[in-house]
Amino acid sequence: MNSSRLVPVLFLMLCVYSGPSSALPVDDLYVAKVLVTDEGSSQLRSGARAGLLQVLIRISGSLDVEQSSLIRNSLRNPAAYYYQYSYESTDRTLMIGEEERPAKTLTLHFEPSAVARLLRDANFPVWGSNRPSVLLWFAVSEGQDRRILSEADPSSFVESLVSQASERGVPLLFPILDLEDAARISTAEVWGTFLDRVETASTRYSPDAVLTARIQEEVSGRWSGRWSYQISDGWKSMETVAFSSDELVRNIIDQLANDLAARFALDSSRAKVTLTVEGVADVSRYSELNTYLEQLAPVLYSSIVSLQGDVARFELETEGQVDQLVEIIDLDERLLLLGNDLGNGRLMYRFKE
Repeated sequence: MNSSRLVPVLFLMLCVYSGPSSALPVDDLYVAKVLVTDEGSSQLRSGARAGLLQVLIRISGSLDVEQSSLIRNSLRNPAAYYYQYSYESTDRTLMIGEEERPAKTLTLHFEPSAVARLLRDANFPVWGSNRPSVLLWFAVSEGQDRRILSEADPSSFVESLVSQASERGVPLLFPILDLEDAARISTAEVWGTFLDRVETASTRYSPDAVLTARIQEEVSGRWSGRWSYQISDGWKSMETVAFSSDELVRNIIDQLANDLAARFALDSSRAKVTLTVEGVADVSRYSELNTYLEQLAPVLYSSIVSLQGDVARFELETEGQVDQLVEIIDLDERLLLLGNDLGNGRLMYRFKE
């Protein structure tokens, strides 16, 4: 069963290396997939509620959205937020009480403006589609086998990583594990958490963030993980214990996504910014720069103030904090930061060739 309006289905970008990376556009942020047992109205309502909650978490970057009374009330009427849904057969099953039933995948497309408005009204941030790329160095120990995960690894770890990253809207990069990687880092070095070696091996991929972990199953049957991630200059390290490998992966990705969202998701505050850009040599460069500024997620309004020689000055009205605008511009690598006065909302850049 399909609603009348159709749009192309887009896929979340979960990538292997294909050249120097920077922030990656993540598609399908407003699309949710949930399992249901039939196409009846009751299953549609419960599935749509679960799907809306899934999207609200992905867009806000927060697992706490359901604590808002406004959002809890909105979850009672999820039909107000989606505009298309469809069903697809699957070989999976659902347990209803003690009965195992065949399941269908319910896919729902939610209206971005309605979801963003709900989050802002509930005082949650909105995380745009241009998100930091995360390079994974995962060393896994199973029995006598210890290895670094690649995207082609046949174990359930990759499936869990991809699934949980998709739920949180985090674009992943997997290492190629070719001769160049082997010359830069070994499984033992990833397992031993030699962060300087991990950092060196990551340079060829130019990721925005690096996540490295060692995962193993204990004699007790529980899983343990020691993991570290680097979003900017410093490393943050943690240890996690879980009852399954899926739970362990979920804990790791959730913590990473929470920290990424804290840095890049935009709250409802507003700021005035004076942006000065050198290297605007001609009309085509000015047009390119103006288009770029207008598509930046934090920019609500931009206006050219002056254009003298190759220096352009803009007045911007932005959403979120000024330092978040700086970090989002840094992700794109289109402008080179020359200086800033964050307290007075002044930023100076050079437009890269």
